[in-house]
Amino acid sequence: MSLEVRQPLQAPVKILLACQKAILVFCSLLLAFVFFAVVILRYVFHADLFAYEEWVLVAAFWLYFIGGAQGSYENTHIKADFINAWVKNLKVKWAIANFTIFMEVLVGLVLSYWGYLMVLEDVAKYPDWPTTVVWKIPFVLPRLGIFIGLVLMTFYTSLHLYVGLRQGPSRTWEEEEAATGRGEGI
Repeated sequence: MSLEVRQPLQAPVKILLACQKAILVFCSLLLAFVFFAVVILRYVFHADLFAYEEWVLVAAFWLYFIGGAQGSYENTHIKADFINAWVKNLKVKWAIANFTIFMEVLVGLVLSYWGYLMVLEDVAKYPDWPTTVVWKIPFVLPRLGIFIGLVLMTFYTSLHLYVGLRQGPSRTWEEEEAATGRGEGI
């Protein structure tokens, strides 16, 4: 389903998407460079990049969860909507799709809340918050990426639900759903 965000959310969503893309590009390039360097150091120079796993972990969490948020916005994340392949009635397909999105929003809200509690628990332990062994990187940094990613996924899924309910069942909706794979099964 195409996500046509109207005012007043259009500008903030564009800013969020630009920030997400910057984080995704930075983390992807960083991880690719680090793993390339590790291979070169290990197999060419017989050396090791000391405790690189600790800071790579932070970038990986941010990459995975912000990438999940980007997938939620684009509606390109993996789905198993095989029921719509059997249903022929447009209104029933629309109802099933929006019920599914509604359930995704509920699950996202619960996961976002748990993410909030996770970050809050770390922040409450300051200055004795848990850190990595070697570089003393606070655990709150990767956990913040998890929390922000979950909140963004829930936000974008909520926008999809709003747009789906606003548009209602139509042939245009059905064609868009078929194009994204939602209405054509797995």
